[in-house]
Amino acid sequence: MVLLAGDPPTRAQRVQAALTAAGEDAILTGVDALTCHGLRAAGLDGPVHVLMPPRRHSRLVDGVFFERSHTLPVPQLRSGFPVAPLARATVDTCRRATSAEHVRALLSEAIRHGRVSPAALRVELVRTGTRGTALPHRILAEIDDGASALITGWARRLLVKAGLPAPRWRSPVSGPAGGYLATPDAWWEEANLAWEITSYSFDPSPVQVNAALAAANRLAAAGILVIHTPPTQLRDEPARVVELLRDAYRRSLTEPGPAVPAAA
Repeated sequence: MVLLAGDPPTRAQRVQAALTAAGEDAILTGVDALTCHGLRAAGLDGPVHVLMPPRRHSRLVDGVFFERSHTLPVPQLRSGFPVAPLARATVDTCRRATSAEHVRALLSEAIRHGRVSPAALRVELVRTGTRGTALPHRILAEIDDGASALITGWARRLLVKAGLPAPRWRSPVSGPAGGYLATPDAWWEEANLAWEITSYSFDPSPVQVNAALAAANRLAAAGILVIHTPPTQLRDEPARVVELLRDAYRRSLTEPGPAVPAAA
């Protein structure tokens, strides 16, 4: 590809030249792919990053990083270019970032504005190998911790708004025979009412989901009314959650199940 004009090439022209030089099946990733997806945290500093089939060799030349990959994603057409899906483009950008602040900004924007789940990002981190993934893994764990604290804050403020008595938070509950049942997020012993926020994450894993379902089934089998609330409903429909909890609490007081003491 030859540039006939005297001006320096634009970023788009550099991207097109890189894809042409990489040959058939090349895919744009990195900061340019994120920009094509509409994310702005990446900026356009650094080389154009292109993925190629494994039969070719990785190399950095003339402002372009040609990387061979055994896990080429299915490209998406963005701005006229074959572009890696957002999760892969985010991970590829994070693997080459050196600043924790930059990685945090990239992951946060992909999750909040790009609607990419943390689980999808973890899958890509594992799929692309270990090189450069330690920092993104650590930042993702920090984001999960922040989400847990945020959800807990929503739940506590919502119960104040509902005017309900303070529950026991994360208190172990035993069955009538004394065996451990579960540790619900909130527990009203006087009403035999348990409140489960489906997961302390916006993106629960299958293991977390199965464990939560098993715990809820044990509580229900012991005659305890269990209310399930996804974190997104706390955020988007707090008034509806308040109404549901108030009704459940009143109903549990008037129609109590068997006495279930809190575990010591």
